[in-house]
Amino acid sequence: MNPQKSALHGQIWVTGAGGLLGSALLRIGAVGQDRVHLDVTDPAAVDEMLRIHRPRAVIHCAAFTRVDACGPEHWGVNVEAAERLAERVPTWLVSTNYVFDGPGPHGPSSPRCPRMRYGHQKAAAEDAVLAHGGHVVRTGWLFGPQGRNFPSRLPELLRAGPVQALERWPVQPTWADDLAGYLMTLPQGVSHAVGGEQTTWADFARACAAKMGLPPERVVGVSEVTSMGPRPQDARLEGHTLPGWTQRIEQLISASS
Repeated sequence: MNPQKSALHGQIWVTGAGGLLGSALLRIGAVGQDRVHLDVTDPAAVDEMLRIHRPRAVIHCAAFTRVDACGPEHWGVNVEAAERLAERVPTWLVSTNYVFDGPGPHGPSSPRCPRMRYGHQKAAAEDAVLAHGGHVVRTGWLFGPQGRNFPSRLPELLRAGPVQALERWPVQPTWADDLAGYLMTLPQGVSHAVGGEQTTWADFARACAAKMGLPPERVVGVSEVTSMGPRPQDARLEGHTLPGWTQRIEQLISASS
């Protein structure tokens, strides 16, 4: 047996290790592979990974998360892959606040009411994982180094010129590394973990611009973004509280410079 591979036995394995959250988990001791090296929709590839590495737990981050582009063709990666893992190994599914609509905040046992296909698929994945004795951690509004979503790219966008940001919806920005630390405790059952401070993306962007020494006019507050599909009216979560975004925004700016 390859000594390098055997050394990984019993560790916490991460799917989607190349993403924002997966990368954060690798930084604090988890092991895993990105989608190039592990196709979670390929049963043979998943079985081979489990046979070789024999992880004691899997934190399942891999998913198609471009919510407006999510279609029936993504059922395999968003639902079937989660169920396949949960059938074979203790699994922690990273789920989303998009399984809710409003009004919030929503607790772990609150009734789910997804408005869009992505939310429906994640709700189905939750059911599948829980049916096999797995666990679910819901979160939302992630940002951090290496992220390609709006809050993660804000310093880059603000340096380039004016930025439109939503005034309308309340958000709870969550630093990916803080969530990773919580996930590594392997919380049982269904839990929520989000940043402990509420804001809007417009105010988040204004704070970022101020920290960067940019004029407030660089942020243009809007009530809607026409390129966006339907969103939950109020998807705030209550549960485990992580450090608030104002404690992490300077780290975001430093990481992007």
